[in-house]
Amino acid sequence: MPNNFVFYLPTRIIFGTPAAEALANELALLNVARVLLVSDPGLAELGLVDGLRREVVQAGTHITTFTGVSTNPTTVEVTAGLELARQNQVQAIIALGGGSPIDVGKAIAMLMANGGSYADYQWGGKAITRRSLPLLAVPTTAGTGSEVSKVAVIVDPENPLKKGVLNPLMFAHAAILDPELTRSLPGWLTAATGIDAFTHALETFIGRRANPYTDQLALCALRKIWSALPQAAANGQNLAARQDMMLAATWAGMAMDHAGLGLIHALSGPLTGHLHLHHGVANALLLPAVLRFNLPAVAAEKKQLLAGVMSLPPSSDDGALVEAVTQLVQQLGLPTHLRELNRPLDGVNWDAVAQETTQMVLIHNNPRPASAADCRQLLREVGA
Repeated sequence: MPNNFVFYLPTRIIFGTPAAEALANELALLNVARVLLVSDPGLAELGLVDGLRREVVQAGTHITTFTGVSTNPTTVEVTAGLELARQNQVQAIIALGGGSPIDVGKAIAMLMANGGSYADYQWGGKAITRRSLPLLAVPTTAGTGSEVSKVAVIVDPENPLKKGVLNPLMFAHAAILDPELTRSLPGWLTAATGIDAFTHALETFIGRRANPYTDQLALCALRKIWSALPQAAANGQNLAARQDMMLAATWAGMAMDHAGLGLIHALSGPLTGHLHLHHGVANALLLPAVLRFNLPAVAAEKKQLLAGVMSLPPSSDDGALVEAVTQLVQQLGLPTHLRELNRPLDGVNWDAVAQETTQMVLIHNNPRPASAADCRQLLREVGA
């Protein structure tokens, strides 16, 4: 474990205050009049977008809405939102939703301040030199931790590789964490986003760049998620479980952003691209197999702490840890095998998926080195 580390989080975290009230307060502090609200079609259909917009408009702010964000957002969507922002000369961005709207909001806010297109930064090496336009992130899921990270992961349709743009100048100005907003989340989506948060915490905890600070955040997140996620997925109105999950997802996001992820996320990126899966579902699918692969390279002390998270004896072997995680995934109704996805797999180039995984930067933080052959074998274990 490295002895030297830096922890930097300029994002103001506001927990528990009703989102509309918190937004009105933050916009007043920023003294802005024109705002772009970024969200997705699902939240628009539920009425959350219009409801929040009405309440904020009452405070005297002009809001333009952009709800064209998909589950795996693309540079096309960023460009569309950016054009709206520029046309309306907005002074701040509100991002309402899961990681996808928040990442798109982050990208637009950065481009409004620094100019150019997303490709300039994603592939062209253009430097980010100015603080993003003020961004107020309002998560409606307890999963990605994007509200406290400095990265925006956007898909370029012209390139199969997922590549994020990251810079400390991209942190949201404020993260507004209102657990009430997660009550309407369906059970399967609660499970999928929650297992994503669990994976963030796990990969951070066992990763090569882990440090004493991120270890504490990751462990707290793992403990909360282990007890709260099954409750939140089973009963969306359980506010105590929803509160615990929102806290845990934010802790995991903070840890992830500072210490990095690993092979599960490195594999799930290409897998999501080829199969068009929800990111959390892909993580769930890979979690037991990759954990089994990684545990021989994890320190005994950390394995004992993981056993404690899972209410297992400290002397539990690797197999017991993997079995406990497998049971959690299954309890949540998430897949551990490709056959559970009910979609055609014959046309997938699994060798390409394995090769693309080795090109993901995240793989270098994994506790155990993984070759393309290792990645292909892991894909076989989940049914490829």
